[in-house]
Amino acid sequence: MVDATAERLLAGLSPAQRAAVTSDAPLLCVMAGAGSGKTTVLTRRVAFRILAGAADAEHTLVVTFTRKAAGELGARLARLGIGTGVWAATFHSAAYSVLRRHWLDQGRTPPAVVNDPLPILRRLIDEEPGGDRSMAVPLAEELSWCRACLVRPDRYPEMATAARRTPPLPLEQVVSLMGRYEQEKRRRRVIDLDDLIPACAELVEGGGAAAEAICWRLRHLFVDEFQDVNPAQWRLLEAWRRGRPELFVVGDPRQAIYAWNGSDPALLHRLPTLVPGTVVVHLDHNHRSSPSIVSAARSVLPPARGAQDRASSFSDAGPDGPPPQLRGFDDKDAEAEAVVRWLRTTRRPEQPWRQLAVLARTNARLAQVHPELVRCGIPVRRAGSSDERAASAVLRMLRSVDRAMPLRGALVDVLAELEAKAANGEPSPPPSSAGDSSGRSSPDAGLAGRLQELADEHAQHEPRATVGSFLAFLAANRAEGDLGGQAADGVELATFHQAKGLEWPAVALVGLEVGTMPISYAAGDDALAEERRLLYVAFTRAASRLWCSWVSRPSPFLEPVRASLAEQVPLEPAAARRMVGDLHRRLAAVAG
Repeated sequence: MVDATAERLLAGLSPAQRAAVTSDAPLLCVMAGAGSGKTTVLTRRVAFRILAGAADAEHTLVVTFTRKAAGELGARLARLGIGTGVWAATFHSAAYSVLRRHWLDQGRTPPAVVNDPLPILRRLIDEEPGGDRSMAVPLAEELSWCRACLVRPDRYPEMATAARRTPPLPLEQVVSLMGRYEQEKRRRRVIDLDDLIPACAELVEGGGAAAEAICWRLRHLFVDEFQDVNPAQWRLLEAWRRGRPELFVVGDPRQAIYAWNGSDPALLHRLPTLVPGTVVVHLDHNHRSSPSIVSAARSVLPPARGAQDRASSFSDAGPDGPPPQLRGFDDKDAEAEAVVRWLRTTRRPEQPWRQLAVLARTNARLAQVHPELVRCGIPVRRAGSSDERAASAVLRMLRSVDRAMPLRGALVDVLAELEAKAANGEPSPPPSSAGDSSGRSSPDAGLAGRLQELADEHAQHEPRATVGSFLAFLAANRAEGDLGGQAADGVELATFHQAKGLEWPAVALVGLEVGTMPISYAAGDDALAEERRLLYVAFTRAASRLWCSWVSRPSPFLEPVRASLAEQVPLEPAAARRMVGDLHRRLAAVAG
């Protein structure tokens, strides 16, 4: 590699980050805590390996968990000069693409991908004596957990009991419904999202020419957020790797918050044993959050188990800012009013509202804060906009037409029909689930543009795109949510889980009381430890300002935070002067 190119890739990196990017180890595990620059290290590692000739872009797969994250990885690589060749995708998207190419090569029509199993499950439950349709959602969660953990239906009672699952129905009935669900999918000749990963693993494990071609294509594997990998995804990674010493993973054991959904954070710790020769590198410093916030976040974590849990122990975010604020209230209305006041006083002149966030453990708590923000004239970014309803209507209409119809023509027809309905004052098609009030849903230019972008992306892999192939592409990529628009600016409202991977200069955490944090149904040491890690994730979304509030009784997790704040050293004079100067400027702007 030319020295100038190498220096450009390494510019601005800390010594630890530089060591992770440039390591000669083909098997590398990076323990990277919150704010430690793991995405920067991951993308620069990919670019460095390719430009050094240690990896081939055309044979490189970077895999992550959301389409948004995959898009960000691709964009970062393009800015580093690796604009083509590297494949950045989600597990589901990559598995679907591999399977679809194989099916087409075999002259087989790819099966439709069911994005939502609930309609099938509701019908099956209706056929049960005294069936309760409300059980469909928790039953779907149990189905997904089984596939993620490689649990066969016949072993569900044993494994669910060992994992302290709380099945929605008697164990024998759950097993029966699981079997009937599989039969129903075969009858309809469809698969669901959870089928994609094990089906792709089985294809590769089966050997033969197809497996050879797949593994030849995927020679260099990079995995983001490895602490969220579940056993099924690990099986697929190992099938793709095929014993070759080519694997890079980055993850944070302190941000392992999806064990309830099947992820296995122990894989991150066990990787050197599972893959002998793996070198482990630690990134210990948080470059995002102020020292006060990092200190408070560390205090809510479960006791460390040694060096393997040391990530993000220190802050490199510069001079300290104000310590986190902890406030208790008698009722939720008083809490919401106080959050509004905090947002207004925290926001600097000309600062976009989207640089502030309000986070909660549950969507229900966000729903209690949202109206107060709207009433006080604070713009909000949250799901449920009219554009999202129009997007839902477009998808419902696409699902109702002939799936063999060419995609371009179908999109034009559907958008035109929806526009005509809205112009005539007609409601959009009936909602797909109770509680989704439709009403007028007129597609705007933004929605049409997003549809066009997704159709173009699909056409890169499917030149003869049909409605059916496009719907399968959206399902496999979990891209339906990309169609819904958001306000240009507004305070972000999100749950702690939704906020993972994001950051804001200022964050308010609401609802940190007994019964909500930890959540009331968290039972056992493992579940409580995961709730602590979830609160750590929420704390570390904030760069410089953090507000924590509760109603009635504060979460027991906050007790060490008070002690942490009491022990902090007062601000240095220079930092204090900057804070006072900033306050004067804001007061002058308000007075003006």
